[in-house]
Amino acid sequence: MLNDKLNWNDLRYFVEVAHKGRLLTAAKRLGVNHTTVARRISALEEALEVKLFDQDEHGFHLTEVGENLLPLAQQMEDITALAKEQVQQMGQTVSGNIRIGAPDGFGNTFLAEKLISFIRENPGITIESAALPLFPNLLKREVDIAISLEETVSKHIYCRKITDYKLYLYTSKKFIEDQQVDLNQKYEILKHPFVGYIPELQYTEELEFLHLIDKELQSQYQSSTVWAQLQFIAHGGGFGVLPYYMAYNDPRLIPILTEEVSFTRSYWLHIPLELRRMASIRKLEQTIMLEARGHQKVFMPDSAL
Repeated sequence: MLNDKLNWNDLRYFVEVAHKGRLLTAAKRLGVNHTTVARRISALEEALEVKLFDQDEHGFHLTEVGENLLPLAQQMEDITALAKEQVQQMGQTVSGNIRIGAPDGFGNTFLAEKLISFIRENPGITIESAALPLFPNLLKREVDIAISLEETVSKHIYCRKITDYKLYLYTSKKFIEDQQVDLNQKYEILKHPFVGYIPELQYTEELEFLHLIDKELQSQYQSSTVWAQLQFIAHGGGFGVLPYYMAYNDPRLIPILTEEVSFTRSYWLHIPLELRRMASIRKLEQTIMLEARGHQKVFMPDSAL
């Protein structure tokens, strides 16, 4: 019988190879050598009588059967982690690794600082923060918690709004001193360099601002990260749109045309439903929500000034 051959522990190896794409990388994560991983994958395929991976020079890729198996295998891993956590909670400890994927502005400028207290209060938890230019695949566990600019509707993913946030047009004191621009005249401003996102790497239309300022406006400096755009503006490069919460306490930056040019966007939090059953995940979710709501004045100011 099929169940007589199947070793449930082999699913751990399957999940890691599915996530990492390479035996060696999965082996390091599991604390074994790559031959062990290869042997366990072969044993699983033999037990199930199916092929789970195709292999080429770029690594291992899930077959259609493997794609269908992955969510089920991941659920078993989540249940195992949940059981471990519940036992640990009997001793009032919470531990584990949680990976957060977030836009670089929110993750690096806001969240990194606000999680200091959480880490101190939960020494058993390790936070991994990944600044992701693209929305990660939550069901493949590229991250445990994803923060994005768009809402997700899925029966497998819990989604809630973290906060709205304001963006304004900025330049710098240095640029004004060097160029002597009349900041009250939009047509004069449009003659100077603007910064924006690289079109091919702009993963959501929510990050498109320049054509809303002027249909013909083009960026002369382009970057996939808002942090690089901020540095370009702050060092006298020209003009660009920045989140208020990133720019408000930087003395180099000056908001301009605030009544005419402003945008409102939103951050959304996404968690696989199975993972959200874990206390550590819910605790981190609560921290993120409380910190964002406790700093509404920097996310949604009454005025850029």
